[in-house]
Amino acid sequence: MTAIPSLKEQNRYLIRTAMVLHCAAFIWVVMLPQKLNFSDINTILSGISASLVPGAIGLGVVALASLFLLGIIPPKRRDQLIHWRRANPLPGSRAFTKIGPKADHIDMAELERCYGPLPSDEALQNITFFSIYNRFRDKAGVVDAHRRYLAARDIGTITVTLVPILPLIGIWATGDMGRSLLYATFLIGTYSLCAIAAQNYSVRMVQHVLAAASVSEYPITGDPK
Repeated sequence: MTAIPSLKEQNRYLIRTAMVLHCAAFIWVVMLPQKLNFSDINTILSGISASLVPGAIGLGVVALASLFLLGIIPPKRRDQLIHWRRANPLPGSRAFTKIGPKADHIDMAELERCYGPLPSDEALQNITFFSIYNRFRDKAGVVDAHRRYLAARDIGTITVTLVPILPLIGIWATGDMGRSLLYATFLIGTYSLCAIAAQNYSVRMVQHVLAAASVSEYPITGDPK
C-alpha cells in the first residue's frame, strides 16, 4: 500500500519554486537590468528549470536553504508574523466566538449540543477546536484548505526571513541604496500577500471543520460520520 504524502511533502515543489524565484529576483537586483539581454534572461530561466529537476545539485541547495529558513523562526513567532496577532494567533482561538458565528453554513447550536458548552477563552477555544479538527482532518475541504494554508504560511515565513538579509547584501554588492530599498519593499509586499492568503485559508479550514462537525451524527466521544 502506497503511503499518502503529508501536506508539507505535497507542498515541497511550491516551496522550492518560491526559493528559486527569490534567487532569480535577487540576481535581477544585483545585476543591472539594463545589462541583461535576452540571452541572459533565457539563461536565468533555464537555470531555474534545471535546479528543480530531481537529483540536481541546485535542488539540494534549495531544499537545504528552505529547511534552514523555515526552521530559524520559532513556531510561535512564525504564527505571530503570519497571523499578525501577538496572543493566541492561530484561528482556532476564535473558532467559536468569531469564525463560526459569522459563517451561515455552520450550525453553532448543533455544535454546542454535540460538544457541550463552547469556550469563549481564546486559549481554550484553540484546544477544543484542535480536538474537533482531529476528527475531521481527512475531509476533502479541510485537507485542501490546510494544504493551501501551509504553502502560503511557509512561503511567507521564508520571505519575511529574507527581508533583513538580501536587501543589505544588495546594497553591499551594488552600492545602490534606492534599488535595494525597492527590492526590500517588494519582499515586504510579497510577505504581506502570503500572510493575508494564509490567514484566509486558515479561516476557511476552521469553517470546513466546524461545518463538518455541525452535521455529524456523533458526539465528541464517538467516531465522525
